[in-house]
Amino acid sequence: MDEGLPEKIPFLPSCVHSFSGGLLVIGMDGEILLLGKELKPIHPHATPFPMKISHSVVLNDRLYATWIDGELMMARMGCIDLNNPPEDGPQRADLRTIRTMDMAVHPKGNHWSHVLDAEPLGLGAKGESLVFVLWRKGLYGLTPDANELWRMPEPSWNYPKRRPRDTETISLHIHKEEFTLTSRGGRIQRRSLLTGELIEEFIAIGPEAPLEMHFKHGPHELICSTNGEMCWIHKGELVRTLKLNGPVQYAVWDSTMEGWRIAGWREELLITASENKRNEWNEIPIHIEPVKGGALILLNDGTWHNSVFEAKLPPSSEEE
Repeated sequence: MDEGLPEKIPFLPSCVHSFSGGLLVIGMDGEILLLGKELKPIHPHATPFPMKISHSVVLNDRLYATWIDGELMMARMGCIDLNNPPEDGPQRADLRTIRTMDMAVHPKGNHWSHVLDAEPLGLGAKGESLVFVLWRKGLYGLTPDANELWRMPEPSWNYPKRRPRDTETISLHIHKEEFTLTSRGGRIQRRSLLTGELIEEFIAIGPEAPLEMHFKHGPHELICSTNGEMCWIHKGELVRTLKLNGPVQYAVWDSTMEGWRIAGWREELLITASENKRNEWNEIPIHIEPVKGGALILLNDGTWHNSVFEAKLPPSSEEE
């Protein structure tokens, strides 16, 4: 039954983040919508900047994001406070008239924003650190208020043979005083969060490259290739491998099910240590939100649906 579901998202969604007040939904064209605990809009949605948000992370109720437009050859990186209503920013036509740096415009309502001179490839934030990677430029560490902590040259990788895009960063994860970079070619680097310096580089346990996604939750990892091959790793040991119908869109660890909920290409999957479950959808799921032993599925047309996979929870008992 799909009764009582959240209302349809009024734009085409691309990703979803959690924050203290509920969920943040980001649209394909840079739209932002804040949903409360009951997944009802807190404010009307807005578009602070008329570009696609390529990377985003939420930390302490702040959205840290990168905006990029290949046609206009422009990119921004900035921070927006989610405790304030989102605001509509400049129109796309306004950006076409910009010719010099001093004319640059930025996302509306930003806490801070900077012009980027290269394509952002990765972004992560935790505690008092913000880390990001720029294509053919370098690796940077900032404070949440955009004060530079360190900068390092573009990561170099020990590939015996160079293949197109092998060295491209596909994911960045922060854990305690370290962070990891995963390359499309299938290698991982551990680096110091304090200095950015390389600690070690190793081959990822996973499907054959090129890789597309790398998800992490505690000791659990899910590494996915561009053609839908997927490997679940736990504490460095391979748990399961699986071939999907297409590329993975999103994955989240479900602690109740003790497995991964995966949004695939017009399919939803639940992967546990003992079984694989699949369910087909007419549209593409882009986000899965575990709730009360089940999950909500957000499709690319903006509609919400209940997952068919639910946990068998023990019956509640009343105190006599």
